[in-house]
Amino acid sequence: MKRYYLTSYRYRQDLHEDDLRELTKKFTELGEDPGVLHHWARLDGSGGFVIEEIPDDPAESFSLTIQYSRWMEFEIIPVTTMEDAFPVIQRLYG
Repeated sequence: MKRYYLTSYRYRQDLHEDDLRELTKKFTELGEDPGVLHHWARLDGSGGFVIEEIPDDPAESFSLTIQYSRWMEFEIIPVTTMEDAFPVIQRLYG
C-alpha cells in the first residue's frame, strides 16, 4: 500500500506584507519537498494543499515543514488512494 501525506496549510492571520515577502523569498530558497506530487493554492489566498509521497526519512520532510512554520499552520494527514485502501476495506467489511 502506497502512503502519502496530505498537508493542508493556512497562512497565519497576523502576517503583514513584509512577512509574505519573507515567505516568498524562503520558498524561492528552499522550495518544496522532492516527494511532492501535487501542490494546490486556495483561491481565497489563505493557504493551500500538498500531496507528497512519504519519504524514507520523514525527518527530511519535517525539517522542511518546520522552516515554514513561522508563516503557516499545518495539518498533516497520512493517506492512501482508494484503489489501495478498498481491498482492505472489502476484506474487512465485504
